[in-house]
Amino acid sequence: MRRPLNWPRYMVERRLKSGRVAYYWTPRRKDLDKGFGITGEALGDDYAAAIARAEMLNGHLDAWRQAKDGATNPDRGPRFGTLKWLFASYIASVAFERVSERTRPVYLRGLRQLEEVPTKDNRRVGDLAVEMISPRAADKIYAALLVGPRGRRARQADISINVARRAWDVVRRLYSKTVPLENPFRGVMKVGGSQSKVAASRAEAYALAEALRKRGHPHLGAAALICFEWLQRPENVIAGKITWADYRPTAHPRHVRIFHHKTGEVVLQPLEENGRILYPDLEAYLGGLERLAHAIVVRLRRDLATVLYTMNYAAACVRKARAEARLPEHVTLDACRHGGMTELGDAELAEQGVMALSGHRTPQAARLYIKRTEHQRTRAAAQRRTWVEESFKRARVEMEQGQGSRNELPDTAQRIDITGAGEGNRTLDTQLGKLMFCH
Repeated sequence: MRRPLNWPRYMVERRLKSGRVAYYWTPRRKDLDKGFGITGEALGDDYAAAIARAEMLNGHLDAWRQAKDGATNPDRGPRFGTLKWLFASYIASVAFERVSERTRPVYLRGLRQLEEVPTKDNRRVGDLAVEMISPRAADKIYAALLVGPRGRRARQADISINVARRAWDVVRRLYSKTVPLENPFRGVMKVGGSQSKVAASRAEAYALAEALRKRGHPHLGAAALICFEWLQRPENVIAGKITWADYRPTAHPRHVRIFHHKTGEVVLQPLEENGRILYPDLEAYLGGLERLAHAIVVRLRRDLATVLYTMNYAAACVRKARAEARLPEHVTLDACRHGGMTELGDAELAEQGVMALSGHRTPQAARLYIKRTEHQRTRAAAQRRTWVEESFKRARVEMEQGQGSRNELPDTAQRIDITGAGEGNRTLDTQLGKLMFCH
C-alpha cells in the first residue's frame, strides 16, 4: 500500500509475525550523530495514534535542529522586547501549540500583516518596542489594517487584532517585567463585527453526504455525517483521526471513540441505550461503506492506492457536490458540525450534556457553536407562557384564600371581578397582573 500524503517523516511500517502492521519512528543517523537524544520509538499498531505521536516527535526534532542553529530562540531572533519578538514568543509557546493545524496559518498571516504595518518614520510596527504600543497606537494600527490592496478588509483586520490580543496576554504572563500589564489590543473598536457561521440542518448534512456518494466520494460523505452526528472537527476526520478500530471496538462494542485534537479530549460516545440505536442513519450509511483502509475517510487514487484527503481537495469535492445537489453555499463540513451542535440546543440539553458530547472544556467555548434558532425561541416563549399562566393561577388562589379569611367583610366585598366587566376591555392577564402586584 502506498503511503498517504500526510504520512509523517521518519515513520515506517512493519508487518509483525502475527500479521498485524506496527509503526515505528526512527530519526536520521545524521541527527543522532550530532547529539539528538531520541534514538527511535515504537508507535504501536493504532494508525491514528501512531501519526499523532510521530508528528509530535518530528516537532521535537525540528525544534532541536533550529535551536542548534540558533534560529528558534525568540531572544536570538527579533530584537528582544519588540512587538515582533512578542509574536515570535507566542508562536513558540504552548498556547500556540493548542491552536488547530487548520487555524494556525490564519493566525500567522494575521500577525504577519500586523507586523508589516508601516510607521511614519519608515519602520515597521513589528520593530517597535512593546511599551510603545499604546491603546491609541493600537487603534491606528487597526485603521491601517482595514485598508487592503483590494479595498476594505474588515475581517482580516479583526483577526489580526484578536490574535495580537491573545499573544499579548500569553507572553505577558511569561515576561511580566518586559510586557506591560495593559493590553493595548483589548478594547479596540472593530467595525467588522462577529458574523455567526450559518449551521447546516440535518436534512442538508444528509443531502450533502448523498451528493458526495453520487460523485464517487462515499467516504467523504461519511465525514459530513460524522461531523454532524458525532461532532468531530472536520480537520480531524479528514486527517484520519477516526478509524474503523474506533467504531464499536472490541473493548467498547456499544461506543465510538472520538478524538478532539484541539482540546485533547477523547470521548467514548454511546451508540445504544437499552438496545435502542442512537444514530441509526449514520450507522446505516457506514454499514454501506467498503473498509478500504484503517482510517474511515479515505479515497482511491487512479492507481487504486488508498490515500487520505487533503483539506483543499475535500473542500473542492464538497463545493462540486453541493452545487449539483443545489444546496446553499453555507453547507460545508464545518457547517455540518455547527449544525450538530445547534441540534443539541434545539433538544434543550443542559451545558454539561453538550460538553459531554462535544468534548469542549468550557461552557463558553461550546456556546459559540449553538446557534439561536426559531425552535429554541418558540420553546422558550412557550415555557415562559406556561410559567406566567401557572403564576396567575397561584395568585388567584392565594387572593381568594386571603379574602375568604377576612370574615369581617361582607360577601360582596370578597368577590373580585377578573373578567373585566365594567372595566373596559381589560384582559384577564391585566386583571390578574393587578392582583399579583397588589398582593
